[in-house]
Amino acid sequence: MRKNFLLSLAMLSLLSSCEIKVKSEKGKTENDNAKTRNGIVISKAEGIKIEQAFLLFEDGTRVPENNVVQVNQKVVLRLIVSGWKEKDSKVFLSGGEVMETSEGEEFLREDNLFKNYTEGIDAKDAEYISMSVVITAVNKLYDHFRVSFYLKDDSVQGSKAEGYYKLYIK
Repeated sequence: MRKNFLLSLAMLSLLSSCEIKVKSEKGKTENDNAKTRNGIVISKAEGIKIEQAFLLFEDGTRVPENNVVQVNQKVVLRLIVSGWKEKDSKVFLSGGEVMETSEGEEFLREDNLFKNYTEGIDAKDAEYISMSVVITAVNKLYDHFRVSFYLKDDSVQGSKAEGYYKLYIK
């Protein structure tokens, strides 16, 4: 009897030290295979698929992986996107950016960067989206600046992609 008790106790301790992981499809986005650089996180992708996301400087060179930039240096977010619904070879989209300091202070807000394209954007051009930010002044030291972005297909309800990245000042 004592042997069975010790065996049960040993099995119990063995089972309690095991970690069981179950992979779930829930919470998985369409962008799990997206090619991203610069620590860009795609947090939501429904209908729109972001194939690639990376950061460039204004001259076309890539931002280093540590995302360290200088004040007044333009940073361009390049998104390669698919999944738009076309109407007469046009795409109707909206998108925006919000930049916040590491302390949560809003530094920049652009709610609809594509508002002037009332006739739509050529479908081929909508495959390559660029959004840019510039940190023009730093009044005090921050750990980082977080830039959140979104893209939305205005032709399809609920079709949206969201993400963010962080920038650090040299």
